[in-house]
This record gives sequence, C-alpha cells and structure tokens, in this order.
Amino acid sequence: MSYHDLSECTLSPAERREEANRICEMLAGTEADMTAASFEFFKKIKDPNVPVSVKQLFWLRDIKDRQL
Repeated sequence: MSYHDLSECTLSPAERREEANRICEMLAGTEADMTAASFEFFKKIKDPNVPVSVKQLFWLRDIKDRQL
C-alpha cells in the first residue's frame, strides 16, 4: 500500500462520504476477490450513515485501485 500525506486531502466530511459511496458502488460485485481485512472494512464503510475519515477514504481508494 502506498503512503498518502493525509494533509493533502481538503474534502469536507460530506464530500468524503459522497466519494466513498461512489467507490463502494464501483466495488460492488468484487467482494469475493478482496482480502478478509479489505472485505470487513468494505462492509463497514459502505453504510451511508458511517462517517468517513481521510485515512479511511485513502484506504478505500487503495482497495479500488487493487480491485479494478
């Protein structure tokens, strides 16, 4: 996994949630190919009521890059 400078993300909490929703839609159907840790994280983060931190958004982006 690559290193991300967390200070580079200037998205608001709502924008992070919107991006997470878009990525989760893209990842739908690829769960069987995820590692156990990625799958557990994906299950939690796809809930639209869960706030998304910068670190979580970067992890979700990394999952997307590996899966798609």
